[in-house]
Amino acid sequence: MAENSEGYKAAVNGGNCTVATKEKSYKLAQFHIHIPSEHTIGGKAFDGELHFVHLSDDNKTALVAGLFLQKSDVANTKSAIGNIVDAMDSVSASRSIPVILDSYAEIIESNVADSHVFNYPGSLTTPPCSEIVDWWVVRKPIAISTDEYNRIMSNLAQLEITNDGKNARWTQPLYQRTVKIYN
Repeated sequence: MAENSEGYKAAVNGGNCTVATKEKSYKLAQFHIHIPSEHTIGGKAFDGELHFVHLSDDNKTALVAGLFLQKSDVANTKSAIGNIVDAMDSVSASRSIPVILDSYAEIIESNVADSHVFNYPGSLTTPPCSEIVDWWVVRKPIAISTDEYNRIMSNLAQLEITNDGKNARWTQPLYQRTVKIYN
């Protein structure tokens, strides 16, 4: 994980996390967190959103899996993203560190199993905001502890590019896009 112009981003080196659609295969390239969420449900944002960014073989298109993050008093002391939060505590502008991510597939599958998934064509949420993304957003949030949320906010707040720890792009108008819902 490294500090960059958008906050904290973990580049994925190696591994075999690939998502295949009818048209293409996408390989997991990086993941990062936004506070608050960049997607909303019924106009309401969640406490955060974790993005798993997958790139096509030609790097011209992306598939992003978005998982909401929600503070919960009943969340375990260390949630499914605990290792990511721990890494954020140790990263600095001059120091990047490896992050061991618990099973990526389990994180996705445990939230998709009893939830809805929203899919639509859209854009990157950071410059250049190119409209090259196949978005898949999981309705059920990952429960994180208040401590984890506060640590994420504290780390982001130290970066000049955030607004007191908030690094989310505001929700964009739907325009003519169709959002598909899968159970």
